[in-house]
Amino acid sequence: MPNFIFTPWKNESELLVVRSQFYPPGPPAPDLRTDACRTVGAWKLRGNLPHSVEATALLTDAILHDDATKNSIFSIKATYTAAFCRFVTGLVDSKSHGRKKSMFQRAFELGLPASFVELRHEATHRELPSLVVLRRATHRSLEWLWGYYWAKVDAPLVSPAASSGSVSLDDAESVQADIRHILNQWMHDRSAEPPRKKQRLQQQGLAIVPRLIAICKNRHQGSYLLSRYLLEGRVLVLSDPKLDASLDHIFIEWDPLLEAVSEHIPSFLTVLAEEMVNELISSSATDNTKDDPYREGVYMWLDHILTSETWNIHKKRLSLSYILAACQESANFWMDLLSETLRTIPNYFDLKQETSILERKTLNGAETSDRQDTLDGLKLYGWECR
Repeated sequence: MPNFIFTPWKNESELLVVRSQFYPPGPPAPDLRTDACRTVGAWKLRGNLPHSVEATALLTDAILHDDATKNSIFSIKATYTAAFCRFVTGLVDSKSHGRKKSMFQRAFELGLPASFVELRHEATHRELPSLVVLRRATHRSLEWLWGYYWAKVDAPLVSPAASSGSVSLDDAESVQADIRHILNQWMHDRSAEPPRKKQRLQQQGLAIVPRLIAICKNRHQGSYLLSRYLLEGRVLVLSDPKLDASLDHIFIEWDPLLEAVSEHIPSFLTVLAEEMVNELISSSATDNTKDDPYREGVYMWLDHILTSETWNIHKKRLSLSYILAACQESANFWMDLLSETLRTIPNYFDLKQETSILERKTLNGAETSDRQDTLDGLKLYGWECR
């Protein structure tokens, strides 16, 4: 017997039209996000609405609500917070089958940035985050939802009437190709220059920063794809590294460029650090040894970012609670080593106690009451939450 899937939209073409309204192709396109939110609101009344679609509408609606001339600052912050908490809680709850797991563990399984879990905890149990933080988290959430859900929606042949609202959006391969071209050209020019022209090399590196910033800001999952290429392309860690080899010369070459990107894209450093941690976590039982030059290089980069004075200003944006939780839940040689690095940070024990409290509340079911608080907040803004 075939498995029937009931959807609130009549056909996939309708979903593709809404996708193009949430993720327009560029500034020349008309802003139809309000129409998309209304459509999703109608779909929710029909039932069987995927959480990712609802979350996209809630986050987008929060952005549209961000108008200080019409709404109070408190109202804007509350709308952002409710939408973001609903987005995160709905995702981690969907993975709660079987043995109880912490929200951090479920985030790992989904590929959800664990800093989202930490911000959700802060927004629920403490003061509302600042508008700057909420805006940045909302836009980053929409980028994540694109890769997690919307980019996987297959595009069949659409009728002319429907195709007028559907667009061909940048895919990951296109973004990766642009990143590869920019960095490979710079690295080629850098290798061709004699060592005495060090200042000129640094100027060339800073010259490509605007292009990298544009990718992080304007392309879907730009920060994530840039971070992945820096690691998978063996850019920050040499393709044939040697154990115990110093990376000081690589730090000198890449610190100015990475800092410049982090200055304009505050979320970039968090994304890069999370992907570095994920590389260390991925160490399996068969390669869980210290004889791993690549992971040693990744660890040295994390140690450099966490402890060097060069990154003092930018590392304040890092989610140290996430890194600590990753060390506690994914024990292997490199994560143990990273845990030792964290112990050198002045507020380490405060972070450890805070993370322990968060894990205990999550495992004891505290997220149930948090979710109800989020639902109550959404109802104030006209959303029917079942």
